Amino acid sequence: MADQNSGGARNQFPFIDRQRSSSSDESRIDELLLILSHHRRRDVLYYLSEHELASIESLATKITAHELDCSSSDVTPDDRKPVLIDLYHNHLPKLTNSGLIEYDRRSGAIKWSLESSHIHSLLEQCYETEHADLDVSE
Repeated sequence: MADQNSGGARNQFPFIDRQRSSSSDESRIDELLLILSHHRRRDVLYYLSEHELASIESLATKITAHELDCSSSDVTPDDRKPVLIDLYHNHLPKLTNSGLIEYDRRSGAIKWSLESSHIHSLLEQCYETEHADLDVSE
């Protein structure tokens, strides 16, 4: 097996002594990575990064438009319905339970939770990775 450090570069992420790290810290990072593992949850958080408040309908419309690669005005209620249902039953409860967002089911209002400030740098890295220029120069 080839040595990954053979080019003289040292690993920038040293081995973490799991006995010294707190299990609550480990479980929190695992939880955040799991939350960010689905594109619709990331899309909700990306949207909230740019807007103070959102409605479930506006989020469903934006996410549907993104997935269909069209403008929000071209999204039909039939297009939006499966995304709206998925957000309502799956993604918004997970984001709420993780403490990242506050979601009022009666009004449909969604906003960042005051406890969510620690996620911004991780979310920014996800965004940069997803939107990296994939063109390779010759």
